Amino acid sequence: MPKIVDYEARRREIAAKAVSVFVQDGIGDANLSRIAELCGFGRTTIYKYFKNKDEIFLFALEEIFVKVETETRALVLDPNLGAADKLIGLLEILVRASVDDKERMILVMDLILDRKPTGLESETRARTMALRNVFEQVLNEGMRKGELKEIKAGPMAFTLFSLVEAFVIQSSLFSTLSYGDAMEATRILLGSLRAGQ
Repeated sequence: MPKIVDYEARRREIAAKAVSVFVQDGIGDANLSRIAELCGFGRTTIYKYFKNKDEIFLFALEEIFVKVETETRALVLDPNLGAADKLIGLLEILVRASVDDKERMILVMDLILDRKPTGLESETRARTMALRNVFEQVLNEGMRKGELKEIKAGPMAFTLFSLVEAFVIQSSLFSTLSYGDAMEATRILLGSLRAGQ
């Protein structure tokens, strides 16, 4: 009796193992043979699940984006949270993702920072910009409601998102960087944005 394979589970397994190859070898130099070897099967088996390494790469990033976008949407729509708490929550979601799924977040940063176009960066940049724009929306909403000081929302959104990018880079370089310490410092910074502070 043939073994029944869960197609989507196998795709997730391949993508998860491919992430480490992409991080170690770089997106351009990664190859299907090495990915297949890590998965414990032949290269031709990968073609049952993906057309090429670019498709694996995009699938791997899709998982992290969907997770972050879903959590972000729920947080922003929570009527019980004020703007400052939403900003803290947004940073917590993104920083936690960079801790929990460090390699995928490194890939996102690598792709954004890569000066040689691969054809993979446009969607990644667009989705990253959409996340950055959420910060601006929350800032504008908070100012409109009188919860936050009057500031230029665009530059502040850029600055807040830069904290996440810096955390991804620093956590990839230094394993001693603490999520708790980073969030404590972030809360202190964001507290200064509250109206009346």
